[in-house]
Amino acid sequence: MKKMMMMAPMVLALASAAALASAANKVYDMKCLKCHGALGDGKGKAADLLETKPTDFTASTWQAKMADEDIREAIANGGKSTKLKIDKKMPAFVSKISKEDIDGLVKKVRSFKK
Repeated sequence: MKKMMMMAPMVLALASAAALASAANKVYDMKCLKCHGALGDGKGKAADLLETKPTDFTASTWQAKMADEDIREAIANGGKSTKLKIDKKMPAFVSKISKEDIDGLVKKVRSFKK
């Protein structure tokens, strides 16, 4: 019984992490997929319509140079970001999705790293 009680927080943490990942996948599919693609390679269906091609999240050089805070900035402020070179047509999501969803998307973007 004591062993089960000790494992409960770990099980809850794993369940919580799985729920966050699932939520991030849903948000990515709704908000990011059409430009960044299912594989995160920047080859979504709308990518060819943009002047600046969407970021390829699978590129190890991009992953290495981007801090999580930079990714968060890009998602939150989109083309209005003053720190990053982003297509001006990328929408800002700061008022459209929660901070938790933005944090989940940062993890989702990181998951594309090869």
